[in-house]
Amino acid sequence: MIYHKIGGQTARRMTLWNKFSLILWIGAGIALLSFFTFTLFVIALVVGIVILTLRLFRQNQPQTTQSQYKKNNPFTKKNYQSGSNKDDDIIDI
Repeated sequence: MIYHKIGGQTARRMTLWNKFSLILWIGAGIALLSFFTFTLFVIALVVGIVILTLRLFRQNQPQTTQSQYKKNNPFTKKNYQSGSNKDDDIIDI
């Protein structure tokens, strides 16, 4: 990288207080971001556990959706019966 001094030859070095302050602000920013990230993770985890428990307790109730599905399903298995019983030895396809 190319470093360019602004202000000619009289560039000042960073003081110890500025270095300490910069490190402190970076650390505080990272701590704040990780706190909010962890908080969102905990909220999502709690919501997931609540949904899971509600589904488990709802399993005990009678389910009407499956019975409605069986009534309205046109693809239910039906036994095929041919019209005539003369040709019992031929397989109808």
